[in-house]
Amino acid sequence: MKYVLKSGSHHREAPSVIGGNMTGDCAKELIAEFDTASELRKDIAKPAWHNSLRLPHGDKLSNEKWKSIADDYMHRMGFSDTHLRCYVLHDDHVGQHIHIIANRINSVSGKVNLGRHESLKSGRSVNRPVLVPCIF
Repeated sequence: MKYVLKSGSHHREAPSVIGGNMTGDCAKELIAEFDTASELRKDIAKPAWHNSLRLPHGDKLSNEKWKSIADDYMHRMGFSDTHLRCYVLHDDHVGQHIHIIANRINSVSGKVNLGRHESLKSGRSVNRPVLVPCIF
C-alpha cells in the first residue's frame, strides 16, 4: 500500500484511491482494514494479492470507467464482493494504469481465493493473446 500510494517525480498526478470496497483512502487506514480481514485466517502467510492493468500509451479513462473495468476483472479472477480490495490510479509518462490490491481472504466467510491459473485467467480477461500448448 505504501508503494502504490507513494508519489514519484514520474507521476503526472499523485497516485489516488479511485475505487474498490474499502473505506480508507491512505496507506495506514487501508493496511488496518486488510489486517482485520487477515485475522480471520492466521494460517495464510500471504493474504495480499496485487496486480495492475495498463492502458496503451496516450489512452485515458475516467475513474468511473476504471472502477467498472476493475470490478469486472476482479469477478473474472474469482474474487467476490466480500474480498476487500482497492484500486489506485497512476498516471505517468508511459500512460495510465491502476494497481489492484486485494485480500485473498473473504472478509465474511474466511474462504481463501487460491488463485489457480491466474496468468491464464488474467490473459483471457483482458483479451491478450494466450499461449496454448502445441501438439506435434
